[in-house]
Order: sequence, then structure tokens, then C-alpha cells
Amino acid sequence: MKTLITGASGRVGRQMVASRQALGDSVRALVLPGDPGLEGLKDAGVEVIVGSLTDKEAVEQAVAGVDIIVHLAAAMLWEQGADRELFQQNIAGTFNLFDAVVSQKVKLQRFFIASSDEVYPSLKALYSPIDERHPQQPYSFYGLTKEIDERLALYYHRSHGVPVTIARFALIARSEEIRRPSGWSGRFLFVEPMRNLFTALGRPDAVAALDAAKTGPEDTLLLALDEDGIPYEFHFCDVIDLVGGINLMLSDVSAVGEIFNLSGPSPFSYKVAVEALHKTFGFPYVEVRIPGPAIRASHEIAKAKSILGYKPVYDIQKIIEEAAKA
Repeated sequence: MKTLITGASGRVGRQMVASRQALGDSVRALVLPGDPGLEGLKDAGVEVIVGSLTDKEAVEQAVAGVDIIVHLAAAMLWEQGADRELFQQNIAGTFNLFDAVVSQKVKLQRFFIASSDEVYPSLKALYSPIDERHPQQPYSFYGLTKEIDERLALYYHRSHGVPVTIARFALIARSEEIRRPSGWSGRFLFVEPMRNLFTALGRPDAVAALDAAKTGPEDTLLLALDEDGIPYEFHFCDVIDLVGGINLMLSDVSAVGEIFNLSGPSPFSYKVAVEALHKTFGFPYVEVRIPGPAIRASHEIAKAKSILGYKPVYDIQKIIEEAAKA
């Protein structure tokens, strides 16, 4: 089996490469010129094609003769002025993949598309837990690109029979990242990155509440509470669980034409997470009642469980335990 993985040098991509190789696949990767992970992929026995998703010839070379495509690559940008690059990389790039598959009549067993919970989005959910039927109302252009990618995938499935399957990723966590304010998971648990988030969301009342608190050093955790003193709630997915879910989608024919939420076993209370991080690593924390709507991110994964047999195991306690070993 030959598998093409885009985004193979990323956090999920590296784990995906190792997983597919362990299953006996020959892995090919489309990698940007100058990518710092390029040589590591070559050393791992990956066939590397250097080029961009916006390069038609490179994409055609990448898809030729493969059995599976795992499309993970995406620009993840939220700053002002990034929309054009997001469009080129995330929408035009995905179109180029589908166009190459159809024009070259590549006989695929599966075409996996990585989407995101930003298509809902989780931080502005209409109800909770969020299932796959939740309206798609993205507030970021990044989220919009993912919604359009999904529609492209389903169009090519209907019109050309491409065996697509789509996963909406929760925030992706690697265990060690929860120890760092700059980590993808840590940025939702430490004071300063949460202050930046509230600023980006246009929540000056929340920013003022954090500024009024005595937050201490940079690694101060935030035990965020709503105005009634109820802790915030969050839900993310460890890379290992995520890759396990993707592999199920690649092997189970029931996944074709379907969209699945992939997230961790369960959401967690900020009180549980912050107190566990404080106990394990000694990080100080501050408890703050924050005015305005609380964060209550929670994803329903019953569909993936019932159809695919998805069984994530990395809850917040296990992620912290693994981080302590790193």
C-alpha cells in the first residue's frame, strides 16, 4: 500500500508517517522547500517530493500511483492580512489534489481530509456537546477554508466517486505541550495566552478581569470561572488518539462519504486540569471569575465510536501523566 501524506513534517504528520509505516505502507510526502523536517523524513525512509500544494506539477507527481491520500497540510493563520495565503494554501491546494486525482484517474482506496472544529466554531457553539449536525458558522477565515475543503471533498465524492472521508479535529494536543504557555494545549490554561485569546475575541471585560488579578510569573495557570463561579470546560485530542481515529477512517469502508468529530475521551473542567498541573509541576495558579460568556468546549464523538469503533484513551489526567514523563 502506498500512502501520500501532506503535512508529513507536522505534529500529526510525523505520528501519521510512523503509524502507516508500522502498518506496512510505503509512505510518500509532499514537503515544502526548506522544510526543517525534510531530512528527517528522508532518514525515516519516506519518499519525499519537494513542492507546494499550489504547484500543479508537484501535486500531480505526488498523487501518481498512490492508494491512500492523507491530507493534513494547511496554513494555520489568524492574523489580519492572511486571508489570501489561507485561500491559496488551504482551498486552492486542496482543489489541486482532487483535480490531480481525477485528471490522472488515480484509483484510491481512501482520500482523508483533515477539517477542524473551527467550522462550528467550538468557542461560539450554539449547543453542547457539539455533534456533526451542528451548523457551520466559522468566525475565522481559517475556519471558512476548512468548511470549503469539506464541500470540495463531498462534491468530488458525489461527482467523481472519490472515496473521501472527513474528520473535524478538536484542538490537537501533544502531552508535553500542556506544560508550556506557548503549547497548543497550554495556551488555553495559562494566564497570558488566555489574555491574548480574549483580546482577539474582542472581550475587553475578560481582559480587564485578568489584568486585575495578581497573576505572578509567566507560567501562572488560570483557573477560569464564569460569573457564577462555575469552572470553564475544554475538550481536546491527543495526537496518538487522533492518528488512531484517522487509521480507522482509512480502513473502514463505512467511513466513505462521512464526516466525524475526532476528540478526546471527554471534556475536562479547568479546576481538574489546573489543580493537577499545579500538583504535578508546581505551577502557580490564579482563580478568576470572568464576565461574559464562558468557554464550554465539548465535542460529541458518539458517531466515531459507533461506526468506527473509535476509543480514545488520553483524557486530561493521562495527558498530564505523560507530560510528567517527558
